[in-house]
Amino acid sequence: MGGTVTRELFGLKVETIINAVAKVTADLEYLCSLVEKADPEFLICDAVAYSVAVVALSNQLDFLVEDLTKNDLSEDEIYVKLSKEEVLMLDNYNTRVEEALQSLEEVCGISLQSN
Repeated sequence: MGGTVTRELFGLKVETIINAVAKVTADLEYLCSLVEKADPEFLICDAVAYSVAVVALSNQLDFLVEDLTKNDLSEDEIYVKLSKEEVLMLDNYNTRVEEALQSLEEVCGISLQSN
């Protein structure tokens, strides 16, 4: 009995990815600007918490831009096809960013939502 392997695919709207790239880029640029043009109101009192947040956003952006852009589109070109593993990776990157930004807010008082 020959077995066939089916690959489970999911779709994510191209527009959603474009919006995510824009948001992550803006968040990363904001954090980088805190070092480039230091604001006395938002001091980076913990370089580790700051660095973890920058790296988490950078890794998320790399995944969105470098990895997902290699994927096939649906026939109508509205969706990017994702494997189950890629969906889990998206969630993993999202969780890492949320945790890093929460830590940055708690330790340094820097919040991307508030600031």
